[in-house]
Amino acid sequence: MNKTLIITGANGYLGHYTVMEAVAQGYNVLACSFKHFAPVRIDHPAVTYLETDISLPADQQDNLREAVRNRQVVAIIHVAALLGSSDYAANEKVNTTGVGNMMDFATQHDISRFVFISSVVVLKQIKGPYGVTKLKGQELLTASALDYTVFIPALIMGPESLGLNRVLKNVFRFPFFVPLIGQGRETQHPVYVKDFAREIIGVVANEKTKRKVYQIAGDRVIAFRDFIRLILRHYDKQRILVPVPVFLAKALGMLFQKVQKVPLFTAEHVKGILQDSHLDIKPLQEDTGYQPTPFEQALKASLEVIGKDWNNMLKSRDERVIKM
Repeated sequence: MNKTLIITGANGYLGHYTVMEAVAQGYNVLACSFKHFAPVRIDHPAVTYLETDISLPADQQDNLREAVRNRQVVAIIHVAALLGSSDYAANEKVNTTGVGNMMDFATQHDISRFVFISSVVVLKQIKGPYGVTKLKGQELLTASALDYTVFIPALIMGPESLGLNRVLKNVFRFPFFVPLIGQGRETQHPVYVKDFAREIIGVVANEKTKRKVYQIAGDRVIAFRDFIRLILRHYDKQRILVPVPVFLAKALGMLFQKVQKVPLFTAEHVKGILQDSHLDIKPLQEDTGYQPTPFEQALKASLEVIGKDWNNMLKSRDERVIKM
């Protein structure tokens, strides 16, 4: 196959899995990288990395414009997003304006296929700056003439998941108990990162998925407290679950945002935890045959890689290179 995909956010968490899946499915990749606290680079002849600032207008994307010359680019896969910031302007610059800039680039270079990674937050009543700006970016795309596919994912579960590693740090912070925001009855509906990457690449050539918005999640909806119990069982540990008042958790989240480069959690995370996640994956299954990895299998695979290294997973680290 002599076809190329442009993948933004390619050296980030979901991005590098998407690059690996693209290579596995036979595509060449123009991998748009950005400043990331834990970058990952895929070493393969089919992958070319380009430093890219998606907040710049399409006509200023000089290195990307040069790279697409004489290539058959069949799609842009837009994974890049700003995470963990409560600054509305910063979120809008990346999550809304950045989407518009990449859409303009697609139009200027006759790339009709555009796959966009949205967020489960866009479905929730309380969105915060991240959710509001992600929804605006999504709406720009769905109002366009491009052949889009939009994915709305739940918690993306994998070894490098900030969400999962934050949970682990919270679970094992104290020797005898686990602080639990509220009562822990709110639900999560995680999707395994490898399943998600496979679907992202798989829809590119699937005509059924054009101009569609899909929710994607795993096979199980689970209460947060039960999620914690499965983690404890994996590590053969016992803890008492102790409810923490919501107002206190939000105050701590605001503090962490101010003093930590990679916050343990933010006020927005607290709001997200307190809203149920239950996504409908049937339309995706009907159009693509999507079959998620069983939840406990995906959780076990993720935890086996993490081991007891969750603290380092939350810290800035040097670029990791994966040779394919």
